[in-house]
Amino acid sequence: MDIHLTLNRAAPLRAQLERELRSAIRAGRLRSGAKLPPSRVLADELEVSRGVVVEAYSQLVAEGYLVARPGDGTRIADGLAHQPPAPRAPSGTAGRIRYDLRTGLPDVSLFPRRQWQSAMASVLREMPDAGLLYGPRRGLRQLRVALSDYLGRVRAVVSDPDRVFICAGAAHGMGLLWNTLAQRGAKRVAVEDPAWRAIPETVTNAGLEVIPIGVDADGLDVAMLERFDADAVALSPAHQYPTGTVLAPERRAELIAWARRRGTLIVEDDYDAEYRYDREPLASLQGLAPDCVAYVGTASKTLAPGLRVGWVLAPSHLVGEMTAQHGVARAMPSVFSQAAYARLLELGEIDRHLRRTRRMYHARRNALIDALARSLPEATVGGAAAGLHLIAWLPDATDESAVRDAAADRGVAILTLHRDCAVASAFPPALLLGYGMVDESVIPRAVQELAKAVRQ
Repeated sequence: MDIHLTLNRAAPLRAQLERELRSAIRAGRLRSGAKLPPSRVLADELEVSRGVVVEAYSQLVAEGYLVARPGDGTRIADGLAHQPPAPRAPSGTAGRIRYDLRTGLPDVSLFPRRQWQSAMASVLREMPDAGLLYGPRRGLRQLRVALSDYLGRVRAVVSDPDRVFICAGAAHGMGLLWNTLAQRGAKRVAVEDPAWRAIPETVTNAGLEVIPIGVDADGLDVAMLERFDADAVALSPAHQYPTGTVLAPERRAELIAWARRRGTLIVEDDYDAEYRYDREPLASLQGLAPDCVAYVGTASKTLAPGLRVGWVLAPSHLVGEMTAQHGVARAMPSVFSQAAYARLLELGEIDRHLRRTRRMYHARRNALIDALARSLPEATVGGAAAGLHLIAWLPDATDESAVRDAAADRGVAILTLHRDCAVASAFPPALLLGYGMVDESVIPRAVQELAKAVRQ
């Protein structure tokens, strides 16, 4: 499939590519169901790095413009004729978003600008000239040490700075893991179904086969996993995306036993575990089995995705090959961002920021649950004990896509469950409702409009 796209080499390429693809989709030049070129092919055609295309595709998948299916590549999503144009459409634009209930984004207005500015000023003042060079392959040691201390304290990981890799977000970190495993001869990776769609995409981009494994009320179905010959498994045990389930203790034990018996790798995506409300802190899976679990985290939910700060805590037997892979990619946050983030961790500013934002998100979550109970009582709420989103299960006859489109017509942006499912029949219809980007005061009105869309 040929696509006419114009990029200005003097401006950031990824953002341009996202805009060009959005515009082509909205204008109808790229129609529902059309298959996009593989990331490597499009990167060659545009003469850009493959990472630019992968990141652009991933962002548009997250926004609902694209759909990535294992074995089927990346396609234009269905039903986009009535989708809102963009999260920040100008006032007065027809179809603009009034209530953004999509998942995946925090409230970036809460970013601790003053603290970050102070940390960055200190970094610029104190960094020696040599610090302005490329920096260590695994990331600044200052940040790796600070993260090891922080994660050991708040997530009960068993950490060592020499096993921490700083990367440009969670998807980048997972890509490093899959490429490392592929070089070792791995063929297949098991992935939760449903799952954050960037995970199977990174697996496929590494040339590996994706094996969807079902999720139920206790998390990943380990008995189902046992039936497949997988070389690794990726999951989010603390707050499964998108269902919000927690991996049950007995499943944790079974999964670790499976990995040790087969000599395989568990990849733990701990994407939003810092935000918990109605439950005690849940320790990481990695802390139970540091020999066979790679821990992946990011600052995208706690601070801002624009920082592009993520990390992988790898088992010791993967460190050498991971270092080589990371050296080839040479993709990580700037040394300034790494040093500033390390400074905030050392000063306890991240802890203070989390305490403040946790209270605010907790209030928004409660407002959303209350509004659903009043205006949409036929929905059953799940996955609300942690994170920045919940799931609203709908009556069996509900058409998710029709609800999404009707909600968009009313200025309410939502995502649906089955956009993340490999096996569409496995779950009843449901809506994914995020509260990271919506003010508490407008949530009741947003849900009233959503209820009208459900009943339309």
